[in-house]
Amino acid sequence: MGLGGSLQALLAFILAFGIAVTGTAFHQSYLVSFPIGIALAFSAVLLGSIEARSLGRARYLFPIFLAICMFVFSQDWTGDKVLPANELGLIWTYGSVLVAALVSMWPKIKTYR
Repeated sequence: MGLGGSLQALLAFILAFGIAVTGTAFHQSYLVSFPIGIALAFSAVLLGSIEARSLGRARYLFPIFLAICMFVFSQDWTGDKVLPANELGLIWTYGSVLVAALVSMWPKIKTYR
């Protein structure tokens, strides 16, 4: 990957870690009876995935790093989980990785004029 590729991989990790931390912190939030936190968290994943597409081949590392972060956050190492195993927690864990993977694998469509 070279130096440029290593820097792109580092940027993909930083982006995935930041989105995983903020999404995990806010995905359980409700506004009246609407789960606004999960909607904002998925919006962040979608925008971060679109941004990761500009990283070249490192764009495929973004969903992998996001999945690793989700795995680490869901572990019960100290007797307390950061990511609870309730409905919103499972939607956030699996849905965010699925959205990131779909966006990163989506083909680039070129228009010829």
